[in-house]
Amino acid sequence: MIKLNLNKSSAASSGRLCALKRAAALIIAAILALVFTGCPNNAGGSGSGSATPPAPPDVGSFEDTGDGFIKIIPPANGIAGVAPDYALHGSEDWWKGVFIDGRKVKLSPYKLGNTEVTYKLWKDVYDWAVKAENGYKFANAGQKGSNGTGNDEEQPVTEVSWRDCIVWCNAYTEKEKGIGECVYRKKDNHTVVLKDATATADCDAAYADMSKKGFRLPTEAEWEYAARWQGSNTENAAQYGDVWLTKLNSASGAKKPIGFSGFALPAGETWETLRDELTRVAVYGKWWNGTDWYDKTPATTKTAAVKSKDPNALGLYDMSGNVMEWCFDWYGSIGAGEVIDPQGAASGTDRVLRGGGWFDYANYCTVGGRDGSSPGSSPDFRYNNLGFRLAWCP
Repeated sequence: MIKLNLNKSSAASSGRLCALKRAAALIIAAILALVFTGCPNNAGGSGSGSATPPAPPDVGSFEDTGDGFIKIIPPANGIAGVAPDYALHGSEDWWKGVFIDGRKVKLSPYKLGNTEVTYKLWKDVYDWAVKAENGYKFANAGQKGSNGTGNDEEQPVTEVSWRDCIVWCNAYTEKEKGIGECVYRKKDNHTVVLKDATATADCDAAYADMSKKGFRLPTEAEWEYAARWQGSNTENAAQYGDVWLTKLNSASGAKKPIGFSGFALPAGETWETLRDELTRVAVYGKWWNGTDWYDKTPATTKTAAVKSKDPNALGLYDMSGNVMEWCFDWYGSIGAGEVIDPQGAASGTDRVLRGGGWFDYANYCTVGGRDGSSPGSSPDFRYNNLGFRLAWCP
């Protein structure tokens, strides 16, 4: 221990004291330097070896808003398309969805119905709309499910054309939100709200005013994104920019692919386990047993009530199976480049159908399958395995 004799005033003792003070000051400075360089997030500065932490991946988000809709916020950076490196159900482009290699899609926030439109809702709005004072006209009255029977009005509505659907969306909007929020309007006069589904030229040329808050059909990109979103969950998914989407050869919400001819079974799987996983999330007709397509047992003979199967990651039901669903878009080829809120081709002869139906082969349940071949998707087409789902801009 160093002992200081402060009563001496000799030059030697004074020099030793100054040296000790300098040493003490150097020790304190060294300690403070260690403290501050070891804590780069101090309010005094970032430190000499610090780095800005990387931004978390933007995978978008969703919220069940409790009104029968899911609010969906896609990633601001967009969905960057990729080429699949796994087997699809065919080589044609219609198995590849809309998020293709060389294309980036940016989508605005939107809300999507968590079920297909039920017959009960359709009929309530239809009966209001066709009253003389409301002035709506439809080509088809709609049907409860696939055969119109049973006491369950929670089956999806079927036998409605694309034109019926857009006019019904306007009617539902006027009934609930006022006519000013109607989305579908006359092409050459946007003040005119479309009310007549038998006015074929006006309906087929419909202008969609996306600034309005009314009910509408989803665009094809909105439909597919909602069917495939998995956020950061990589199971049975592929990465598109920051976000992971269900693989194109699977059903919405499924954790395994859909079996088909020429497909190599994953390790530990059988054709039956693939079938059972699809059955968990979809109402459909036939499955691939390794040799041929076979009817399900027991056979699927009609539509089911909505929510009869498990939902997908967003909480949406029946995105694969039960009934196919109309989208707004004209069917056409998918171009490359960056697009914002695409609405399909500028014109065409057929509107897009997505999702597969109750009597379909399992491969139609894929989230990548696009349907738009005449005459099964012309705007006046209707069938007992075809319905729709609502969207709107919050």
